[in-house]
Amino acid sequence: MKSRLLAVFIVISLGINIGFLLHWLRPRLFPARAAAMSSGWHSGPMKRHLNLDARQSRRMESERRQVLAQAGPLQEELRQKRRELFVLLKGQDVGAADLDPILNEIARLQAALEKMFILHSLKVRGLFSPAQRLKYEGFLEQGLCPGMMSDEACAPAKAGQGMKGAGCREAGETKK
Repeated sequence: MKSRLLAVFIVISLGINIGFLLHWLRPRLFPARAAAMSSGWHSGPMKRHLNLDARQSRRMESERRQVLAQAGPLQEELRQKRRELFVLLKGQDVGAADLDPILNEIARLQAALEKMFILHSLKVRGLFSPAQRLKYEGFLEQGLCPGMMSDEACAPAKAGQGMKGAGCREAGETKK
């Protein structure tokens, strides 16, 4: 009885370990497939929720890649400034005068990135039909990042209603 139980345990353990290894190795073994599974307008829940046609999703994916490429240098500069801040904070005596210049630069970079993504959102919104725009704005109203939302996300609010969305009504959440 013990040997059978041990054999079953070993088989289950082996299966779990192989599963973890495959999950970890798949992007390295099949990089093209991993890239296709990434987020973006060409795939994922937003394409389905907004009923995007192929032309719209291609155009929106192109716009997404373009804004990410433009944001890259600013994001890297922001990372560098944050590293500088952490190095500064390691020092013994840090005063407000020491913090102000680097914090102002971090705030400037964050504001520039925020503006870039807001302008991108306005540009992308112009590619939608009126019905798609209403759904998109409903998702943004809920605070969802379009590329990160799940299939289970609440339906967008209807114009003029005070509810966040049809799927949120059960929770009793209202818009403030």
